[in-house]
Amino acid sequence: MQTQDTTQSWSGLGVGTDRQTFLRKIAEQLPEYDPAQAVEAVFCALTERLPGGIVQQLFEQLSPDVRDIVGRCQKRIEAGPEKIDKDDFYLHVANHLNAEPENVRLVLFTVFSALQSQITEAESEKVASQLPDFVKGTWQDARRWVDRPY
Repeated sequence: MQTQDTTQSWSGLGVGTDRQTFLRKIAEQLPEYDPAQAVEAVFCALTERLPGGIVQQLFEQLSPDVRDIVGRCQKRIEAGPEKIDKDDFYLHVANHLNAEPENVRLVLFTVFSALQSQITEAESEKVASQLPDFVKGTWQDARRWVDRPY
């Protein structure tokens, strides 16, 4: 029986890592924020902006440990995407974290990278296709920093 190396986060199969490894990677980049709250803030903001089907597919590719973190955001899936601008999107994340709006891009980048370490390339592309330009670039840039096996 083969065991999964939890230090290697990217599988390409959407199976991800355990909660502790996932959160540790975020905490290393965002020491001033609680990593679980950062993930919840960003995922909830995504649910405000993405179609419910895309959010559901993204949610299903997360490991069960990680799904627990974002489960409270699930109530938004049925409502469908809202037309929100960059300021509202950033403010949503900032308010959730009680952070300064100018720090939000780093939070987005870090959490996007961590989320993408959990999902397939195809799922990442689906999400990108539904994001507005003001956040799509950050999503795509974060994909380039996802840990990949050597």
